[in-house]
Amino acid sequence: MAGHTSDEFVNQVRAAVDIVDVVGEYVQLRKSGRAFLGLCPFHSEKSPSFNVNAERQFFHCFGCGAGGDVFSFLMKLEQLTFPEALHKLAERAGIDVPKPPQEEASPEKRAKQAMLEAHELVSKLYHYVLTETPYGVEAMKYLTKRGMSRQTLTEYQIGFAPDSWDFVTQFLKKRSFSQDLMVEAGLLAKSEAGKVFDRFRGRVMFPIHDSQGHVIGFGGRLLDNTQPRSSQPKYLNSPESLLFNKSATLFNLHRARSTMRKRKQALLFEGYVDVVSAWQAGFMQGVATLGTALTEQQARILRRNVESVVLCYDGDAAGQEATSKAIHVLQQAGLIVRVAPLPQGVDPDDYIRQHGAEAFSQQVLLQAMPVTAFRLKHLRSQYVINDETDKTRLIAKAVEIINELDSPVERDLYQRQLAEEYSLTLGDLKWESKRAYKQQKSERQRDKVSPAWNNSINNGKVTLAKTLPPAYHTAERKLLFYMMRNAELAFRVQQECNAHFQVDEHDALSAYLYAYYAEGNTEDPGKFIHYVQDESLKQLASGLAMMEYKEDVSDLEIGDYIKQVNNYPKRAELERLREEQRSLHLQAAAADSEDARKQLEIQAAIIGMKILELENALKEG
Repeated sequence: MAGHTSDEFVNQVRAAVDIVDVVGEYVQLRKSGRAFLGLCPFHSEKSPSFNVNAERQFFHCFGCGAGGDVFSFLMKLEQLTFPEALHKLAERAGIDVPKPPQEEASPEKRAKQAMLEAHELVSKLYHYVLTETPYGVEAMKYLTKRGMSRQTLTEYQIGFAPDSWDFVTQFLKKRSFSQDLMVEAGLLAKSEAGKVFDRFRGRVMFPIHDSQGHVIGFGGRLLDNTQPRSSQPKYLNSPESLLFNKSATLFNLHRARSTMRKRKQALLFEGYVDVVSAWQAGFMQGVATLGTALTEQQARILRRNVESVVLCYDGDAAGQEATSKAIHVLQQAGLIVRVAPLPQGVDPDDYIRQHGAEAFSQQVLLQAMPVTAFRLKHLRSQYVINDETDKTRLIAKAVEIINELDSPVERDLYQRQLAEEYSLTLGDLKWESKRAYKQQKSERQRDKVSPAWNNSINNGKVTLAKTLPPAYHTAERKLLFYMMRNAELAFRVQQECNAHFQVDEHDALSAYLYAYYAEGNTEDPGKFIHYVQDESLKQLASGLAMMEYKEDVSDLEIGDYIKQVNNYPKRAELERLREEQRSLHLQAAAADSEDARKQLEIQAAIIGMKILELENALKEG
């Protein structure tokens, strides 16, 4: 049987998976010519620069330079080793994974695997306690009262942690899990005296999954009839661990992702109970942050999957403030944002239970307002108007918000609404708007001025000329592009290039190519990219393979590129000699004696002969 990472097994897996399908599970892709485009999952961007080549089975981002094959993509995105990525793709393709030779896994890998196993077991245990034992009766009554069906409880594997200090502790101990590791995983906790005990006690438990559906943590909620102690908050999430990164996790993403992508929209809630209630009511595209403010990482995850987000935060003051902050983060990630209106003091779960799915759809989701409308509404709630001064301040702030709109039509619409609301003439409001706009524009320009030129306003008219790469640099890149597609051409370059490629990375990649073809490999850029071991060179190769060069190239053009590479050392030496000759002439002009001057001129003449030889050699070459 082939080894678990043998070339035969690797090629079998590569042939069985399509990189477009794999990447498409993480990134929203659209067809563009022969490639697929999307937003890069490895850096923040608003315009897509991430390319996937379906024909050659590799990817490259022209924004951050990330590139490689399907294995590289999974390794980089999920922080996997090559064997882990290989086996994950093999399982995905339904290919039996050969039993690996006995080898020692890294301590971190063993710890991570043990944590995953423990979380899966404990998740099943909590669910069993809730649904099948007397310990879960009160919790089951509570959840039923809140309208959760048995199907929902099963789908989300909702459970209950008994109010015991060692229920889970003993469960894990009997299964030989290290208590210290389980404390690190967040399933158990340790007192200052060193006593290990259950972290979650007397709580309804909501498993938290990663993007692939593995349980990596829990969210625990006290029952309403439980008296919270000072050390027991109403909601409690697992702590950060090797598995769980709160800032980079969205509750329910693995379950909601397919619906989100179909509708190109996500519903973003504050808590997991809201998500579960919405799902049960038929709104399958809901995800939630985990008790903290929305992060840039979470916003980027959303942007990779959808184009727009409807914010469904609580209707209280805290929820509205959180909405304002989330709007900025989402817009920075390039998302279209709308805000669903909820009555004061009502959260989405309450609304759905009180009014039903139809009302939530018609009165909340379909009434979701644009960001500007929300900001104006939020602005009004922050002002108490006692006199004309307060009114003037509010209107001035409202005008600033409206002026930020790019569309003149939208600005006019909101200006008319504002004028009508506060009994102003539209002409006066537009005059005030123009005055404020000029001031805002002036302030923005000042903010953009670089420190070196802060004594003046940068009007944006001065641009720096692009520095073109030297001819040999472009020639080397074009040669590598064609060498990846033509073995015969690669052998020609190897024989005719008297000099090494001048760019170190180009030289290293060419060495890989010579070795690749020497081993009898076929002309396949995708396969070559996998062959390259160095990560930076793998990225370089994927970038070159994506370049827009013509497929057919003449022998004459290749000869010219080779000449550029061969001539560069001579041109560099010629420039050095000319500089040395100029220096000698200057020294001769400033010499103290006639003998010294003559000696320097003789040296300059000798160098002049060398310069002439090199110039002739370049002409002949």
